[in-house]
Amino acid sequence: MTDPPTFNCSACGAPNYPEAGKAQMPCAYCGANIKIPEKMRVKATPRVDPAPSKAKPVVSLEKDAPDILRKAQPIAIKAWNMYAYWTWIRWLLPTCLVVTLIAIAICAALGMLPVLLAAIR
Repeated sequence: MTDPPTFNCSACGAPNYPEAGKAQMPCAYCGANIKIPEKMRVKATPRVDPAPSKAKPVVSLEKDAPDILRKAQPIAIKAWNMYAYWTWIRWLLPTCLVVTLIAIAICAALGMLPVLLAAIR
């Protein structure tokens, strides 16, 4: 098998392969703009794009509504449950904090009770 034809760069002397459909190109090694000799020029091959794929069918809400709702139902249920938990926690945390503070105050008062009774006697 024969190697494709090459030509040397006029700036650095490195071998370059001609680009198809171009009269000038940058050197692959030094980047200098070089002119491709007439006998080395290659015609560009036409590029064929593949046929576009078939378009997806349009969603008909009247026909697809039951399927869409069936798919969305678990998400809606989870969202509702998270809202219910949030409202419960929103009530529970301040209530627990208040009850804890009241319990601390009662314990402190009961702890001071013997000291107060001894001071009164």
